[in-house]
Amino acid sequence: MKFSAIDLFSGAGGVSEALKKHFDIKCAVEFDKIIASTYALNHGSDHLLVKDIRKVKKKKWNRIKSKLNGDNLDLLVATPPCQGFSRHSRKKSVTNADDRNKLIMQVIRVAKILQPNYILFENVDNIVNFKIFHIFLTLLANLDSDGHKKHRDRPSYHLRFEVVDAVNYGVPQHRKRMILIGEKINEFPNTDAIIKESVKGQPYVTNPLPLWPKTEKAPTLRKHLEPHNLSKLEAGGVDEKDKLHRCRNLSPDNLIRIRATPRNGGSRSDWKEEQLTLECHKKSNVSFGDVYGRMNFDNYAPTITCGCLAYTKGRFGHPEEDRAISMREAALIQTFPMHYKFTGKVDGNAHEGSSENIATQIGNAVPVRLAQSFVDLIFNQLLNVAQIEFFSEQLVAATQA
Repeated sequence: MKFSAIDLFSGAGGVSEALKKHFDIKCAVEFDKIIASTYALNHGSDHLLVKDIRKVKKKKWNRIKSKLNGDNLDLLVATPPCQGFSRHSRKKSVTNADDRNKLIMQVIRVAKILQPNYILFENVDNIVNFKIFHIFLTLLANLDSDGHKKHRDRPSYHLRFEVVDAVNYGVPQHRKRMILIGEKINEFPNTDAIIKESVKGQPYVTNPLPLWPKTEKAPTLRKHLEPHNLSKLEAGGVDEKDKLHRCRNLSPDNLIRIRATPRNGGSRSDWKEEQLTLECHKKSNVSFGDVYGRMNFDNYAPTITCGCLAYTKGRFGHPEEDRAISMREAALIQTFPMHYKFTGKVDGNAHEGSSENIATQIGNAVPVRLAQSFVDLIFNQLLNVAQIEFFSEQLVAATQA
């Protein structure tokens, strides 16, 4: 049995990869044409809208709604751009006016039209410190202080949101993300779902939704990658049988640096020759200690970012080979399956085009296994309700016979 879903801000399709096991994806929305090309390579383009979500009119959403045969949408997924909420944003204020931050309000707009039974939302952990997110929660809950619906034309949701580390959901990397689940409220009043604010100004739900997947510790990087038997590469190399398994070249100086870095977890602090250290890194208050570091096969990867192909941008050195990790390794650490295709140009074929574009898609993606944990949970909830309704109908029919 498949339920209906919509994937907003779909990116390269990591969440859709998790969704398609149990859900019929009615629509996916992605603004960037190159990223949308990757999505289409893997999930088709019939249901894909390559458009600024703010310009998708109510008329279009109503047409999609009409295909649900009178039912509400089962699941609305939203993974809006996170850069404006990031701790690394140049705009440090939690009240900054980055236009991308306003995109989360599109979830409210679409939910009003489609009235989904569940909402799944993902973003960076730092979003909880932003006033606009507090407003977002209040609008999603849509309850007054007595637990009654505040605006009759909008759905109300019982929410639960937490900051999680993807490593606890089967993903072999430390990646902290804020995940929110919302379940539509059908009976009022509901005083458990009221959004309040702590004395420190942090939002919370009176009694959070009692729905969350069990944790599952990820395998180490070695155990995760070994079954794929990836070929060894030199810096700048490419596997002719797997075009995604290619890595950046290293300058002569950086080649010396990585050779001086101990295998499996070594960092620039291990260099014995002082001249290898950049002047800017010699200051005592310099952060980003992972720069020029190696991953550790017997541990977990750091957060895979858009700069994951660059040895100079984080702990993205290969654990044992003298090179940065490849695009294939980055995609596997993000738990994309081996068959997944990426393209770096509009309407490009698999693994063609700009490596930087592909790295951005991989780094921005929701890890597939992380998404799968939450998608499976919501599917099982929907299935339980459907089964209860089915047996209730059968019982009524038998009673009337």
